[in-house]
Amino acid sequence: MTHHRSSEEETGGRTTLVEAGPHRISVTVFGSGEPAVIIEPAFGGNAESWRDVAESLAGETTVVTYDRAAYGASSRAQDNRMPADIARDLHEVLNAAGIARPVVLVGHSAGGVQVRAFTKLYDTEVAGMVLVDSSTEGQTQVLRDCLPWRDRFFEAVILPFLITVSRQIRSGADRRSMMRELRAMRRLTAADRSLAEGALGDRPLVVLTRGPRDSDAVAEDWRRWHRLNAGLARLSANSRHVIADRAGHYIHDDDPGLVVAAIKDVLHSVRTGHRLDDLPATG
Repeated sequence: MTHHRSSEEETGGRTTLVEAGPHRISVTVFGSGEPAVIIEPAFGGNAESWRDVAESLAGETTVVTYDRAAYGASSRAQDNRMPADIARDLHEVLNAAGIARPVVLVGHSAGGVQVRAFTKLYDTEVAGMVLVDSSTEGQTQVLRDCLPWRDRFFEAVILPFLITVSRQIRSGADRRSMMRELRAMRRLTAADRSLAEGALGDRPLVVLTRGPRDSDAVAEDWRRWHRLNAGLARLSANSRHVIADRAGHYIHDDDPGLVVAAIKDVLHSVRTGHRLDDLPATG
């Protein structure tokens, strides 16, 4: 692959527009070293929201943030936006940016589904993983009957919401691309899970889960979300599951130090071969 266009080097990162299949993707590379850390944002998220975390890690290793189609400066989506489509785009982005493999993958929310799809397709290119309040394939069926009314209302109106809100609120994405991505996520069932329990072997995995919203009682929707995330921790025999008591869904905004520490622990485990259990507890 070849670079499509380069920008001036930015403070703390070098941003380039690269070609990935039918898409042009904006990618920013911070720091240097191996293994590189690759950050996959949430649905509706963008690379810029991860800049502080990336800059905090740039002294440790290479960090890659990117705007998948169609966010930020990246082109609109030309495919069905299934997890495998997004994973293949990311693979092309890493090739175009000259990123050595294997890498450590960081996936937030729906980004967790995407990085697991990447691992299914390119297993030998993944050294470790951090899942940040990750979505799970089939979660809609698990959570539907216990969500608070506010969440149920938002689920019901999100498609019309995407039609009416400004492009800025949509992180630069065009409406059709976002709606396609959302519909693809909603269609996933437990049978679509990319990785089975134990699929990562002994590769280090940290799962960060938001704390319950109500300090007086743990709601049923959080209990089920916690169980889903606990299941993700069983993808590896070398894993740690951490509850982010001071954070909501956007843990990297509410408690960025916790996210940075988790990524550093996975990096240390990859580099030294030490198990996560042998490292001081994150948090």
